[in-house]
Amino acid sequence: MVIPNLYKKFHVDKGHTSIGLFVALNEKYSIDKVFYPGSHVHITPSLVFSEVIYADSFKNTFKFFEDPETLAFVSANKRYKEEAIFHFYQQDYEQSFDGLAKDFDLVISQYAGFVGQAVKSYLKIGGLLVCNNSHGDASLASLDPSYQLTAVYRRLADDKFSILENKLSDYLIPKSGVIPTREEIITKRRGIAYTKSPSGYIFKKVKE
Repeated sequence: MVIPNLYKKFHVDKGHTSIGLFVALNEKYSIDKVFYPGSHVHITPSLVFSEVIYADSFKNTFKFFEDPETLAFVSANKRYKEEAIFHFYQQDYEQSFDGLAKDFDLVISQYAGFVGQAVKSYLKIGGLLVCNNSHGDASLASLDPSYQLTAVYRRLADDKFSILENKLSDYLIPKSGVIPTREEIITKRRGIAYTKSPSGYIFKKVKE
């Protein structure tokens, strides 16, 4: 099966499909419905999860998701029996999304800014935010009472990932000893430098 060109260029050729992360998440948490704002052409989640909603404002990204080649690739490589359901919104994720319910099990935030804050309302109570701290999304989640750190993940060899739920008090400790304000993080668009930094964080939404 032919790999879609853009997906191959930006993810397969760079060894950054992150399929091991999504497999590990699904095995541990049995996720059904996924929201991926700032996805660009990272179609990997649809190989693991049967229903994924994507969103990105990058020009003409919708063409990738509408290409029959993309659907054929997902259908040939998905790891579940159900029909693949995926839909793409060509828009900024800070805008409201028409037709979306507030019932997602998982929000994916990877190198796209403050996703966890912008789309928090679409994540159900008990749902998960999976994010890294490259632009400060994990830092903002750590200061947000709606979220609670439930695990961290680490990237291993061969695109495999481990999820760790113990000793969480060892994480989210600023190296400087000072916790910046939410406004400072947003202004600088940079995450807090922590004493211990995993590949990423998993927060559970505990309240609206």
